[in-house]
Amino acid sequence: MTVPRKLIIVFSFFYVAVFIYLFLFLTIPEIQNAIIEARRDIGQVTEGGNYIFALFISLFICFIGNASIGFPVPYPFVLFSFSNSIYLRFSSLGLLIDQILLSPSFWLELVGLVIAGGLGSVLGELMGFLVGIGAKKIAEKKSSPTFENVQGFGKFVLEHPKSTYFYIFLAAALPIPDDPLWIALGMSKRRIHIGKCVFWGWLGKNITTLFYISLPILIVLGLNATGIEIGDISSVITESVMLLITISIMFFILSFNWDKYLEKRREQKLNKQSNF
Repeated sequence: MTVPRKLIIVFSFFYVAVFIYLFLFLTIPEIQNAIIEARRDIGQVTEGGNYIFALFISLFICFIGNASIGFPVPYPFVLFSFSNSIYLRFSSLGLLIDQILLSPSFWLELVGLVIAGGLGSVLGELMGFLVGIGAKKIAEKKSSPTFENVQGFGKFVLEHPKSTYFYIFLAAALPIPDDPLWIALGMSKRRIHIGKCVFWGWLGKNITTLFYISLPILIVLGLNATGIEIGDISSVITESVMLLITISIMFFILSFNWDKYLEKRREQKLNKQSNF
């Protein structure tokens, strides 16, 4: 698996930044106190009228993150921060995690972020669809192995028209890069109902954004389950570790050759059918 140098540089920067952040937090008391204080104040980020602003930011950053084909934009970190802001705000009222989870207001605010982030994500993927339309015009005039590979991926997805929207939903819901799928849809010679594509893509993206937004809650529940006392220092360390794990998952997803993997699976399926 050949990993693009650009991808390695970008993610190396993310890794180094997190480790420096942790090192400074653990070794310099002044920085530790400043981070803890800032963490306590973060609840104001989504308080009152700021919440509407947070929704627009979520939509915009998810749009940019999904429209940037082939270049990683760490939009999950923004979703995590907003969700963590909401949790800390409710926690500052003296509510325990069980009480917070039973609050309808808490879940309504999280669902708002999910819907905004999902909408921004699927609108960003539409850029891939437009790229596919442009690529199709070029491919009709000039032969290109790259365009042929994308068209081959499109044939794999679109060979069962009735399942197309399911594939769109699945690709959007799973943590895999679905840019090739949207580009393939744009290059397809079939008639594509873009409204239905956006709807099923939006439903799938809601699942992805729900995962990132649920991370702060999962961290707290995990700490409670292991009996670890939840404090400012332990929370910051745990969140940093989760951040490193998220970065690692994103790196794997973006560096893995999904086209080759899907093509290999397709060949194996055809070989099994031919043996019967």
